[in-house]
Amino acid sequence: MKKLLLFTLLIGIKAQAQELEGGVGGGFSINGQPTDNMVYKGDQSVMNYSTNLRLLYTTKNLWQIGLEGHMHELSSKSSKKYGGYINNALLVDSIGGDDKKLVYAKHAVNIMAVINKRFDFKGGASYAYIGGAIGVGFARNNAHKYDANESYNGPDGGRGIAYGAQLGYAANVSANIGIYLEAAFRYYNFDYKDAGAPQIWTNPQPLKYSIMAFPVTFGLRYTFIKIPGSAYGTYNKYNRRYYENKRYNRGKY
Repeated sequence: MKKLLLFTLLIGIKAQAQELEGGVGGGFSINGQPTDNMVYKGDQSVMNYSTNLRLLYTTKNLWQIGLEGHMHELSSKSSKKYGGYINNALLVDSIGGDDKKLVYAKHAVNIMAVINKRFDFKGGASYAYIGGAIGVGFARNNAHKYDANESYNGPDGGRGIAYGAQLGYAANVSANIGIYLEAAFRYYNFDYKDAGAPQIWTNPQPLKYSIMAFPVTFGLRYTFIKIPGSAYGTYNKYNRRYYENKRYNRGKY
C-alpha cells in the first residue's frame, strides 16, 4: 500500500513542467498619497502609464522565482491649494487646487526579486499566480520642466527599498508565445540625499516619503525553455538525463 501511495505521488510530481519565460507589457497605474515630510499631498487619483518587464523560472512544484520590474508615473491631483516655492530660477506661486497634477516622479522604477505560487489549468495551457516581491525603487524626474497640466514637479534622485505583491493570469497562444495580465501592489520608501523637503524653512530636512502604487499591465510572454514532466528519466541532446533531483542531473547512468 505504501509503495502504491509513493508511486502515485511521484506520478503527480512528474506531471509538472519546468519553464523559463520572459515577458513585456504595458498598462496603467494609480497611486496613493506620499507620507512623511512631502507636504504636497494629492487627494484625487490620476491614471498614469505603466510598463513591465519580467523573467520567471517555474519549478516542477509550480513555484515561480525571478526578476520583475515596473516603470510608471507617480502623480495625483489636489483639491487643496498649497503655498509655492522658488525652484532655482523658476518661481512657483502656488501648488494644487488648480486641477493640475502633482508629479512626484515622472519615472518611478522598481527592480524586484519575486516569488509566486502558480496554479495550472488544462495541463499548463493557462495558469493563475499570486506572490510577493522585494527590491529597490528609484524616483526620476525633471523638476525644472513643467508641462501645461502640471502644478508641481518633485526633485530627481529618490531611492530606497520597495516591496509588494502581485497576482495575475497567463495563457498560451502557441508553443512558445503567450499573454498575461497582472495587477500589482508596490510600496516605495524614497530618500533624497540632495533635495530638501518643501515648505520647511526654519529647520531644513532632506526629503523623505513613502508611497503606494498599483500598476496593472497586459503583455506578451515568451517561453525560452520548457521541460515537460514526461521528460524525467529520458535524455536530452547532450546525453544528460532528467531526474527529479537536480543534483543527479550530471550524466547518463
